Amino acid sequence: MRTIGVRGAPWRARVDGRGTVIPADGSAPLEWHVAGEERWFSPASESTVRQTWIGGTPVCETRVRVGGGDVVQRVWCTADHGGLTMVEFENESPASVAVALTRGDLLTAHPVQAGGPRGIDLPAGSIVLPLAHRSTTRAAISHSGVSGPLPDGIAGHRQVVSGWETACAAASRVVVPDPVLAASFVAARCTALLGDGADDPADTVRLGDTHRDSVIGLVDHVQTRLKAEKRARVLRWDTRHLLVASARAAVILGDETAAGDIGVAWLRLADRPCEPLPQSPPEGQRVVAWTESVLAAGSPAGGSCTVLPVGIPEGWEGASFEAHGLVADPVRTLSFAVRWHATRPALLWEVTGPQGLVLEGGAGNADWHSTAASGETLLGPVGV
Repeated sequence: MRTIGVRGAPWRARVDGRGTVIPADGSAPLEWHVAGEERWFSPASESTVRQTWIGGTPVCETRVRVGGGDVVQRVWCTADHGGLTMVEFENESPASVAVALTRGDLLTAHPVQAGGPRGIDLPAGSIVLPLAHRSTTRAAISHSGVSGPLPDGIAGHRQVVSGWETACAAASRVVVPDPVLAASFVAARCTALLGDGADDPADTVRLGDTHRDSVIGLVDHVQTRLKAEKRARVLRWDTRHLLVASARAAVILGDETAAGDIGVAWLRLADRPCEPLPQSPPEGQRVVAWTESVLAAGSPAGGSCTVLPVGIPEGWEGASFEAHGLVADPVRTLSFAVRWHATRPALLWEVTGPQGLVLEGGAGNADWHSTAASGETLLGPVGV
C-alpha cells in the first residue's frame, strides 16, 4: 500500500493493491465493485486486477477486466475545495456497466442510481453510479466534510501527476532509460513530500521543506552517521552522498558553519575505502542516494565532483540519459546529459554556482577533468 494526500495538509489515506482507499482518520474504507452483463466483479477477489502508480507519483490506476475490456479506477488527491480524494472510473469495456461504492457520503459528478446496489451484499449506504461504454465518471471524499454535488473544474489526474513531478524536481530530476528506477526515484521523493516515513532530512530540505527546525534534524542525522562510521574500516556506500547532500542542505538553510563542519568531518574520513554501490537499486528512500551516486559523486568538502563515478551503468549503454540539479558540493549543483556517437558517450554539462569546481571523469575516464562551468566532451568508448 502507498500513502496519498495533499502536501502541507494533514489528511492522509492508504490505497491497497486492489484500489481500496483506506482513510487514516478512521472513517470507512472506500471499496469498489463493477456490475457487468453477467455478474458483479469485485477487484478485491478478481485475478485480472493490474495496478500502477503513474510515474511513481501518488496517483494510482487500477484496472479490472470486465467482459471484453477494462474498467479503470484512478485515485488521487487535490487541494481543490478544501481537499478532495478523487476516485475516477473509466469504462473501456464494450458494454455499459455500473460501479458500486461502499460509502454514501461522497461528492458525485453524476446522479446516483436509485435503490442502491442489487445482487451483491454491500454495507448500508453504498451507492451505484451508471457508467456507459467509453464514458467516465467521478466521485470524491471531501477532506473538510463538504457535501453535495462534485464541483466543476477539479484538477485531473494528469495535472496532479505533473504537479508532483515538478515538486520532486525541486531537489533534482533524472531521466534514465530504466523506467522502474525512474518511478522508484519519484516515488521516494513523493513519500518524503508527504512525510510518510521519510528518513533523509537533507533530501527533505532540498525539496523545499525549510522550516526553522530543519537544521537541527539535519545535524542530528549527520552526527548519527559519523558516530556509526567513527571506527569503521570501510565506509558505507552512501556516507559520501549523505554528507555532501547534508552540506548542501545546510547552505540552503543559511548555516554555512554547519556546512563547513560537515566538510571537515568528511576530510577525516576521505582516506578510508567505501563499500561499492549495490548492484541493484535499494528499496525505499535510499534509492535517491543510489541513483544520484551512480550519476555523480560530489565532495562534502567542496571543490570537486566526479561524473559517472562507476561508469555507464549496465543496460544504459547506447541510451541517452540526463540529470539536473545533482549536488556537486555544498555550494554548487551539476546538470548533464549523455548522448551517443557510435560507442562513445558524449557528455554535455553545466555547473550552477560559483566558478572553480573541478569536474573529473569516473571509471574508464579518470584522465579527464575540466574546470569549465559548461561544455561537452567525448568520453571513452563503451561496448554496446
